[in-house]
Amino acid sequence: MDKFFIVLRDNHRDKLQLAQQIIKSIESKGGKCDYAVLGSSYDIADDTQCILAIGGDGTMIRAAQQSLELDIPILGINFGHMGYLCDLDKDSVFPALDRLFKDDYDIETRMMLNGYIAPTEDEAKHSSSLNDVIIKSCEDQHVTRLSVYVNDNYLFTYDCDGIIISTPTGSTAYNLSAHGPIVNPVTSLILLTPINPHTLNARSIVLDCNDVVSVKMIPKSIDADDKVLVSFDGRNRRYLRADEKLIVSMAKNRAKMVRLSSENFLDRIRNKMQE
Repeated sequence: MDKFFIVLRDNHRDKLQLAQQIIKSIESKGGKCDYAVLGSSYDIADDTQCILAIGGDGTMIRAAQQSLELDIPILGINFGHMGYLCDLDKDSVFPALDRLFKDDYDIETRMMLNGYIAPTEDEAKHSSSLNDVIIKSCEDQHVTRLSVYVNDNYLFTYDCDGIIISTPTGSTAYNLSAHGPIVNPVTSLILLTPINPHTLNARSIVLDCNDVVSVKMIPKSIDADDKVLVSFDGRNRRYLRADEKLIVSMAKNRAKMVRLSSENFLDRIRNKMQE
């Protein structure tokens, strides 16, 4: 590959400097590269073969959301802390470019989630998540009651601070902080993890990737105008009210990630946990 597009988390001097160095290196090899900062308006050329995301896991997630329909693989260059999704850092990026130009790499696919609120939203206006869909109380220290259905079959009603519906990629994100299981990110399944449940027997549940999860909010009283906040990878926030339901399922498209490292999933987890 020789046609790239760089996505920066912000226009911090160090990130901009690295982006300019990468562009210079790519162009010196006869390739083509442009860049943009997240949050700005930009177009990715149709012939782009790889998106280089400079930042952390959040930058990778935003890049995956924005490029999902383009079917372009992403390679992360870590400027963050944990960097579970990033394969490179600023010291390893230039040797990696040589390998990319030689087509010496692997492509790893990751499942994503789609979600929408019925009946107020059309299914076509769904939001996508690489990590998770989170339902949380709008008020701090307020317990919310959420009823969960799987394929229209009632599962459980949680009194909790919220619920995380996670992909395997998102198992090392908020799901991990909520004591959910860590799973290999290349698998296909859905994780359901309650946040601070007010019961001793509430545990994370692993669902099939083809399951459809529905969540309803139960108001505290009949005339109460209660609502909970729904977010997709921490963005695309909207409210879920008592007469609505959140519907989440596996997305049709998958995120593609370039893999250069020989480090396997268990090695990566062990190394990151020790940082």
